[in-house]
Amino acid sequence: MKNNTVKMEARPDTERRPQWTELIIALVVAVLVYGVGIVLLGLFPAPTPALEGLVGLVFSGAAPILVFAIVVLSRIRKLPAFGVRRVSPRWLLIAVLLAAACFAVIFTFDTVIQHLFPGVDDSQDILRAAASGGILALVGTIFFGAVLTPLGEELLFRGILTRFFERWGGGVAIVVSALIFAVWHGINLVFPSALLVGLVNGWLMVRTKSIWPGVVLHIVYNSAFLTLYSFS
Repeated sequence: MKNNTVKMEARPDTERRPQWTELIIALVVAVLVYGVGIVLLGLFPAPTPALEGLVGLVFSGAAPILVFAIVVLSRIRKLPAFGVRRVSPRWLLIAVLLAAACFAVIFTFDTVIQHLFPGVDDSQDILRAAASGGILALVGTIFFGAVLTPLGEELLFRGILTRFFERWGGGVAIVVSALIFAVWHGINLVFPSALLVGLVNGWLMVRTKSIWPGVVLHIVYNSAFLTLYSFS
């Protein structure tokens, strides 16, 4: 009787999680959205570096949210299937502590790399440019880079990808989605931090079945680095 209960509880989650249809739609829409966005940003450049940086941050957050919305609406699947569900406040506190740990590890790593290889590209020019336009630009940088972007990326990479790859086990889902997330950020100095955040947030998703711990970690982590780079 106990075994039957376990199977009945496991089956609905398998049926609800994103399927191949959602994955294919996500890939196609992502290519179109990011492709069109990059072309438009190239054709209509912002008049100042600060505004250009802000536009880039808005796009980096809005694009994955748009992709996620189209995927959800394509099959009218309920949001909990993508991890948009309540979670215990305890996990949100754990996420904050993990964000602090990730920040400490990556800050130390970046410091060592910058010391060993002076002038290495840290790929943070967009952040410095966005924050260079005064207090309003700085506020916009923090909001779009530390709130909108984490929300969008967690919906796309954890809500769709991690949940999709869970069909092959939690370990596979965590590693594969984290690698895709890291590569998406480019092969540069940001890659290790994106990989670490992807692994930790993938674990949080698999463990809690909710995107919110990952969103909290991502927001805290990005806020710390955005503040650091904005004043550096």
